[in-house]
Amino acid sequence: MSTDDLIQRCRRGDQEAAKQLVDAYVERLLPLARRRISQRLASRVDAEDIVQSVFRTFFARLKDDKFEIHDQDDLSRLLVRITVHKTLRQIAHHKAAKRDPNQETGHSDTSHEQLLQILAHEPTPEHTVSFLDQLEYFMQQLPENDRRILALRLEGYSTDEIAQQLGTYDRKIRRVLERIRDLAERDGFPF
Repeated sequence: MSTDDLIQRCRRGDQEAAKQLVDAYVERLLPLARRRISQRLASRVDAEDIVQSVFRTFFARLKDDKFEIHDQDDLSRLLVRITVHKTLRQIAHHKAAKRDPNQETGHSDTSHEQLLQILAHEPTPEHTVSFLDQLEYFMQQLPENDRRILALRLEGYSTDEIAQQLGTYDRKIRRVLERIRDLAERDGFPF
């Protein structure tokens, strides 16, 4: 089947044509996105999510006649351009301000010693009660599913174990926990 026929079928909403197009290009676009994502950002930015977003954008705009595609080279260049653009936007998002992984503290001996000193001090009963009140209030602000994930995490379960218990995947659990962390920072909650 020619590229033009495939594109025309996709414009009409033909799911089989869309699947053929995705199958033909996904293995080319994934490495392209992965090459641009640094090792440090790899835990936050997923090449598969980016490529899925590329195809969502492509098909939505294709149906609205936003693209003029004459041959396979035009299609390849367009998909590559969208992939690079979306990857760079994700990288910029995760490097902005407080999200920048370069600002994360390392695991040097000094920071490890500081952490041990902090953990060596027992909280007073007043601090404990105050913290638990704040925690309860904070958790009540969360949606039910997020509250359940946070409770399991506070009980010491790993993200893999939480995902297994909830019948979902690890990456989703990490994203929910990251969103909760951002909300806690915004609200000044001492997590």
